[in-house]
Amino acid sequence: MLEVFFHAIEDLDRQRGRPLQPRNAAPLEMHFGHLLGTDPDSCYVADERGRMVAFGVVMRRGPEAYLSFLFVEPKWQGHGIGRAVYEACLAGAGEGIERLSVCAEANQPVSTGLYARMGLAPRTPLYLVRGPLPDEALPSLATDVERHVLRPEAVVAFDRALMGYERPQDHAFWAQDRTGALFTDRSGGVLGYGYAHRSGRIGPVAAADPADLPAFVGSLVRLTDVLEGRQLVVPGPAISILVPLLEAGLRIDGTPAVHLSQGPGPAFDRYLPMSFALL
Repeated sequence: MLEVFFHAIEDLDRQRGRPLQPRNAAPLEMHFGHLLGTDPDSCYVADERGRMVAFGVVMRRGPEAYLSFLFVEPKWQGHGIGRAVYEACLAGAGEGIERLSVCAEANQPVSTGLYARMGLAPRTPLYLVRGPLPDEALPSLATDVERHVLRPEAVVAFDRALMGYERPQDHAFWAQDRTGALFTDRSGGVLGYGYAHRSGRIGPVAAADPADLPAFVGSLVRLTDVLEGRQLVVPGPAISILVPLLEAGLRIDGTPAVHLSQGPGPAFDRYLPMSFALL
């Protein structure tokens, strides 16, 4: 899976005249391992005489399905293999899907058009934002907001309202190597949550009120020390945090992704995903 992924990405970089990205395999291996563990029935590959030439993964959470990965070796692209793997993954995800979605790079019009013909309309840009972020760049929590250690059971109803589904298995995955924070009011009502990684990655971050995102992200930044900069995936509608991050000196890195979906959602004005592969 790693080889297919990197071959496809590097081929696209060459076509676009971009420098090749470093092969950072460890996070991908964790992603693959998590999704193969939670969604084994909707993970499919195509092979030629035992050698993998394509793979796809559909993540199913309640009534929602998300195409986390679909990659084909460059020489096998354009032969219908990606479509066949996609259809197998979708069938494996089972019946009762109310909304299917995916992320695609904005500079891949062929993929975007293909997904649109399948009923997944382009809806929301997602930006990768990177750079140094001083502790004081974002506001502190309001005096009536408390931060606690995140317990997944505390945010079940919150996730259901924000995302449309529950995701305890994903929280368990994030908790393996990230520091989680739960934000509540003084009576214990959940206002949001977030995760921070020692590499500088922040996310996912969720807030009941979009205006709270800067303080929640600021709290997560101060919760974890890093040697270099921070990295966040910020949807375009999350203007309450996108503007402060850019004003603090972070920069949009590369081409944005586009969230394509059969219907509106999730509430991207108050939710920052972990990555383009695991919302």
